[in-house]
Amino acid sequence: MPDWLVAIAVHPVTLLAVGGGAGANARYWLGKVVAWAQGDVEFPFATLLINVTGSVVLGFVASSFLRHPDPAQRAWYLLLGTGFCGGFTTFSTFSLEAFELVRDGKGWLAAVYAAGSVLAGVFGVWLAFKLAGPPHG
Repeated sequence: MPDWLVAIAVHPVTLLAVGGGAGANARYWLGKVVAWAQGDVEFPFATLLINVTGSVVLGFVASSFLRHPDPAQRAWYLLLGTGFCGGFTTFSTFSLEAFELVRDGKGWLAAVYAAGSVLAGVFGVWLAFKLAGPPHG
């Protein structure tokens, strides 16, 4: 394979685009399958499943590649961690960051981060709906 093609294939833009596209597709199709399987149940099981599985995958990817001594191995984190898991669910990044705060002995900061993220996120959606006005259509 020519060097220029290898350089394009392992470039961060390529890794992020491929990983993110695969993650977004996985989220969409898993969500469709779960929605079909759950029928008329009014609970967001698909999002819950996606958030938890994304967190598990990111945990494995981060522990395997994020601090790997070989820079070529760290590139896998861009593809699978930032790319795939970012396209699949950003909740996995939130979970990893909260875990790292707890692991580093900053439990209170982790609690503030978790509660603040959820409360601010819900408030942000509420505010956007208020500012956007009534739904159209």
